Amino acid sequence: MPPQRVPERTATTQAFLAPGGGLWYLEGFVDDSRRLRRLPILSLPFHIGRHPDQDLTLDSSAVSGRHAELRVADGELEIVDLGSTNGTLLNGETVSGTARLREGDIVQLATLEFRLGVLEPGQTEALLGSTTEIGRPLPARLVERTVLFRELLEREAVAAHFQPIVGITDRRPIGYEVLGRSRLPSLPLGSWELFEIAAVVGAEAKLSRLFRRRAAADCRRLPAELVYFFNTHPAELREEGLLESLQRLRTESPRLRIVVEIHESAITEPASLARLQASLRDLDIGLAYDDFGAGQTRLAELAAAPPDFLKFDRRMIEDIDRDTGGRSRLLAALVKMAGELGIRSIAEGIERQAEAEACAALGFELGQGFLFGVPAPAPTPAGTEAE
Repeated sequence: MPPQRVPERTATTQAFLAPGGGLWYLEGFVDDSRRLRRLPILSLPFHIGRHPDQDLTLDSSAVSGRHAELRVADGELEIVDLGSTNGTLLNGETVSGTARLREGDIVQLATLEFRLGVLEPGQTEALLGSTTEIGRPLPARLVERTVLFRELLEREAVAAHFQPIVGITDRRPIGYEVLGRSRLPSLPLGSWELFEIAAVVGAEAKLSRLFRRRAAADCRRLPAELVYFFNTHPAELREEGLLESLQRLRTESPRLRIVVEIHESAITEPASLARLQASLRDLDIGLAYDDFGAGQTRLAELAAAPPDFLKFDRRMIEDIDRDTGGRSRLLAALVKMAGELGIRSIAEGIERQAEAEACAALGFELGQGFLFGVPAPAPTPAGTEAE
């Protein structure tokens, strides 16, 4: 087969926005920090290759000097392989000539893989200074795992695991944190790994809602007097649909004692949190702030919208019995302040009895961690149901 002709680069480029006016970008893991980098497609045609004169220069010997090109044809975004040595793939299929592109597609250039995404209007400033030189491949099997992840969503192939939350001194369970797991053996089981894949296809909120909905059926078969802590993903607070999903959860589980956990990093606006809390109260759903102390401890938000529960991050709790600095004094002050606001404090990540005893001495009422139980499938019902 004769090599494909490499089109000459034109002096004129044109801006081409996605439907709705958003900005196209390529996204990939580019270093060992496991952080995604987004690379804006500011004009078309958009040339990709190893040579430094490309719009996106890839520092990989497997990539050809002028490897591929993004262009617009008949109002659609498409990719063309420019006769590269190691080929261009779209969603795992070899690109022969040109291929139309859609949001969420996985483009593989030799050994490097990227997802095609869209930033909505008004969200594009963060991309304008992005670096466009990449030298590391994505983790292996990204395309395969992305396809399997979409299968997981379509089949709703998830299961719930439960980790007890107990009284620190008497170890009596007051409830469970409900955690999501995959039921597809070819995908990672843990929720952390699944959300990493979900980030590649922009489905974090969808996965989070699916976990809650599927877990509720298991919760309804467990003791009605216990409290069930359901996680949210920070993406849910940036998108529409969180309250609607919780309304559905309450409708389907009218007697379930529900607490919604919000990660500390998402606790940023006191007014919006207060509105969310009021909506949760209308649904008879409690509120917990998760991983408190993991980042910037947000005392203003804590006072403006005090939750029912405050879960202190495991990094604040680890080896607290051996602390000789100010961490113990800080924790004691925060737990006391929380109690004065009517908030019940939970120490996360307790693995040793000495840690539990130190937390009890600091004023913690409740604890969670491997000392009290590992995440596991739903316990055998004791004859009492929540419905």
